[in-house]
Amino acid sequence: MNVQVFDTHVTTSDGRYLHFDVLVEPELAGSAKQFATQFLASRGVSADNIRQQSCAFCHNEIGTPAVIAAIKTQQFAIIPLQGC
Repeated sequence: MNVQVFDTHVTTSDGRYLHFDVLVEPELAGSAKQFATQFLASRGVSADNIRQQSCAFCHNEIGTPAVIAAIKTQQFAIIPLQGC
């Protein structure tokens, strides 16, 4: 499975900074921000600002078994990087 990675930076409503990647199949790339919002809501986090950039040149890769399982069950996978 090929996945597209969206480098995601969030400023929360209480001023925290979060950084994580949203991984999706290429045909769902347009939903990456929605998936980021869904991930944040599942953690009780309200975002003031979500910024994303596709990492098509550095991260268009084959998904690992854990990523594939997450994408098959919820259409996306998250890789927490900072503050998550």
